[in-house]
Amino acid sequence: MSELSKVALWLCAFGLTTPLVKAQIQTVKAPTQYSGELGSYFSSSARTPFWLRSNEYGIVPLKSPAATARFGLYSDYDSAKVANRKTDYGYGINLVGNIGPAGGVLLPELYAKIRFNIFEIYAGRRREHFGLADTSLTSGSYAWSGNALPIPKIQISIPQFTPLRFTKGWLSVMGTFAHGWMQPKGYVNHSLLHQKTLYFRLGRPHDVVRLYAGFNHQAIWGGESKELQRLGLTVGPTLPSSFRDYIYVVTGLLNKKDTTKLTNFDITNRVGNHLGTIDLGAEIDLVRYSLFLYRQNIYEDGSLFYLINITDGLNGIRLRSSDANSFFREVVFELLNTKSQGGPEFVIEDPLKRGKDDYFNHSQFRDGWGYYGRGIGTPFIPPNMGPNDANPKNPFTLNNRVTVWHLGISGTLVPLKASFLESPVTYQTKLSISNSLGTYNFPFARPKNQFSGIVSLIAPTTWLGGLNIRGSVAIDAGDLYPNSVGAYIGLQKVWQSK
Repeated sequence: MSELSKVALWLCAFGLTTPLVKAQIQTVKAPTQYSGELGSYFSSSARTPFWLRSNEYGIVPLKSPAATARFGLYSDYDSAKVANRKTDYGYGINLVGNIGPAGGVLLPELYAKIRFNIFEIYAGRRREHFGLADTSLTSGSYAWSGNALPIPKIQISIPQFTPLRFTKGWLSVMGTFAHGWMQPKGYVNHSLLHQKTLYFRLGRPHDVVRLYAGFNHQAIWGGESKELQRLGLTVGPTLPSSFRDYIYVVTGLLNKKDTTKLTNFDITNRVGNHLGTIDLGAEIDLVRYSLFLYRQNIYEDGSLFYLINITDGLNGIRLRSSDANSFFREVVFELLNTKSQGGPEFVIEDPLKRGKDDYFNHSQFRDGWGYYGRGIGTPFIPPNMGPNDANPKNPFTLNNRVTVWHLGISGTLVPLKASFLESPVTYQTKLSISNSLGTYNFPFARPKNQFSGIVSLIAPTTWLGGLNIRGSVAIDAGDLYPNSVGAYIGLQKVWQSK
């Protein structure tokens, strides 16, 4: 039984599923909030530096210079109704317009949500993270990092860790179960997304130590492709997409004797392209600080079940100060490794040689683990971009064997308090060093080393009733991307209805 099948049994045993550590923060009601921003990107090369464009939900152009205009409208739940487990609703709209070599109009968020008791259901596009990890300074969760445009979904969830009553608050659960729609045109047209998550917390919110464990599971399935039919990888132009096939996708199980609509590829693999992580975490209260440790273990092709790719995964440690005005408010260090993939051989009859996982690539869904040309998971496994930034597919990425050392720091620049500032300036920096080997099928002639870094500042001023000045400077230096220095400068206004 594969690790995906184990996950399916967990789901059957415990029911609904999860978004992450980010959901530990309790929902707070605020009046309807509006935001507007005008800004510009500049770069010494035609390519926007890595940390200016990565994990920005696909809204930052790949090429510079560019100008951007953004508008947001959000309404959240009434905290009193949530506390009393009553029904409430909320919504969000975010519109982005870019002008430049890679300009266009984007709608990264458009959703409506309803909260009933401990459950939430939403429909549309919404910014999310999945996987146990820090959410602000991280290099990005492996499977779902916020690097691409949000995928339109219908999702039901327990959005916050909710205590199970029979455990007297010692064990809490949260989870998600979603159905989504991938881009309509690609190598496979009109493919679908299945997604679920399930996480547990052992320990009450005020306990010194809290332990976390869970998983996230994503699968692309369905759709149509005449090319796959020609290659004999589908029975007809339509990939398996019946309700029975949906059950195969959800559980990771299938009837291997069912050859009427399944090819040998489906039977020896699974219906759809599956991936995700099995996560562990621990949070320790140090009075003035909190320490969060986390590990994301990668699964795609069964290697994790036999522990032959156990060295792959995302390891992280976060130290956070209880002083919101601290210079070092939060420090995150992460190590990402994806070089093993279970080894260079894939022999299905030999469990110890079921390697060559080829992360984010797939023989049927050759658009890979991406959405409109951006990787959905960690940005350190980038798409294979062709002329005019078109994804030539087959394969989706030519660089999925990487090691990344990542440092993130944020805090408050208290000395920069001035009369025109409404509050002190805050900063954030991300510094990443990577070593890339390419893929097992297409290795680089020599390893490629890369440094990418960014420093960002937000200065909340008193001008125009509260105008935020936002600025970032980023640098790329190495073998993977063009050596460049880039910057963003913008003016942002956030206000609320009375």
